[in-house]
Amino acid sequence: MSELVITATLMRGGTSKGVFLRASDLPDEGPARDQIILALLGSPDPMQINGLGGTHSSTSKLVAVSPSDDPDSDIDYLFAQIAIDEPTVDYQGNCGNLTTAVAPFAIDEGLVPVEGDLATLTVRNLNTGVRIRSSVPLQDGRSSVEGDLSIAGVPGTGPAITTDYLDPGGSVLAGALPTGNVRDRIDLADGTSIDVSIMDVTSPHVYVRAVDVDSADLDRLEMIRSACAAAVSLNSLAIPRLVIIGPGTDEAADLEGKAVSMQRIHHAFPMTGALCTAAAALIEGTLAHEASTYRGEGPIRLRHPKGVVEVRADVEGQTVRSVGVTRTARRLLRGDAYVVVP
Repeated sequence: MSELVITATLMRGGTSKGVFLRASDLPDEGPARDQIILALLGSPDPMQINGLGGTHSSTSKLVAVSPSDDPDSDIDYLFAQIAIDEPTVDYQGNCGNLTTAVAPFAIDEGLVPVEGDLATLTVRNLNTGVRIRSSVPLQDGRSSVEGDLSIAGVPGTGPAITTDYLDPGGSVLAGALPTGNVRDRIDLADGTSIDVSIMDVTSPHVYVRAVDVDSADLDRLEMIRSACAAAVSLNSLAIPRLVIIGPGTDEAADLEGKAVSMQRIHHAFPMTGALCTAAAALIEGTLAHEASTYRGEGPIRLRHPKGVVEVRADVEGQTVRSVGVTRTARRLLRGDAYVVVP
């Protein structure tokens, strides 16, 4: 075994928390990089007691950030979803909540020059190739920690950080509607079948009606998710995520949803899921559109287990031009991480 010392930052972005590193502090793609990430987070172990993971899919994440060599981007970042009780590092999707924290991290690390009261950067997600325009309030040359924005699922208030995903359809699969259909009938391993909508906007997601499933039956939910993954030739524990969708039950929300993340019900809602759901709600024929009461202008309001999130979407027909959201983020800790690699 060997011990590595890596400068790490623990950041909250939206309703997720993850370990942020400079990409140059990790090896290139391969088993050595995965071993370091697993050891750093403390997986596999349900408590992640020997690492920095937080024992939940929302807190078992890593983001590696670097200046971009792409002329159309300022910053590149790679997202990793780390399984908790399996030795698996999944790079096939993105985390919309932690995306909110990418530009603040880059600014505070000095990876990109900024000035004034507001920095607007273009960040490129290396998992999907999608570019995100991120606007970050500044204070004394750093990302601000002050603000009056409150988001459901996070105590207190923080600075309003906007992220707009540009041309986000087909981030992993072949377009926003990877099967070519707004809904499909999927056969399951137990001999039953179910209506689904499969979409890929910022990240692949599968939509099922709330009346068609039991959210407590995680085995059946995984059966549905994995069948849809096979239908679009994906082999991943993380994507497509499953979203249980239904109409809003009060005037404060246009839709209600629960999301399944890494075979558990998400405590709030993955932000890539909220972004994809907003786009789905505007595409006629999808299960999200069927459930939605939204027929006007302004943001789409999605109720989740912790409250309501408002999401922007620019959709024409079945073409998704952009989706966006305003969230908060904050640096929690920065220091040396001591990583023992087998």
